[in-house]
Amino acid sequence: MGKQHSIVVAMVAGPQTPIEPTPPTPIGASAADNLRYIRNTIAAANTFTTIPGKGCIAMGIAGLLAALLETLPGLAPHWLPIWLTSAVVSCTVALFFMEKKARRQGMSLLTAAVAQRFFLTLAPAFVAGAILTVALRDQIGRDMIAGIWVLLYGVGVATCGVFSIPIVLIAGLGFMGLGTVMLAAPPDWTTAMLALGFGGIHIALGVVIARDHGG
Repeated sequence: MGKQHSIVVAMVAGPQTPIEPTPPTPIGASAADNLRYIRNTIAAANTFTTIPGKGCIAMGIAGLLAALLETLPGLAPHWLPIWLTSAVVSCTVALFFMEKKARRQGMSLLTAAVAQRFFLTLAPAFVAGAILTVALRDQIGRDMIAGIWVLLYGVGVATCGVFSIPIVLIAGLGFMGLGTVMLAAPPDWTTAMLALGFGGIHIALGVVIARDHGG
């Protein structure tokens, strides 16, 4: 009787399908994902992303206005004060928009280490340009000084691109290339090339940043 009961139970239960164990997740794959996440987080923390698109566009407009003023016969002899004033206005406006964008991101330019590194990287090029302008103003022509400005500005911007978004590095290389051409170009091209650099490149940079990097 017990044997027959066992047979009936087996027939009712039917054949049992063996359950295949789920293969374990390789530890190496999980570790690689974690390392990738950590690496990306560190990279983001060391990237200066508060360059303002609006500020760059404003700098470009200031550059175009300076180039326009320089073309006026009565103001042409005052090209140096015109461009120095444009530089001061451009930096002031850029810093205003930069701090505004930084606050939207929950930071301040005065406390962010990556921002301080950004400015310290840019500053030597500005200082070198100022020293060369004072030292060489009476020895070389305006066209050569303008070429030095654009070239050194490009060096500073390109170096800052190491700590910022890639388009900043591209813009810096563009300034460097333009400055190199200016050093060999005819003097009559100087104003137009200054407008192209401090005006056009800044505006193009600002448009890309405003469109792709949060304003």
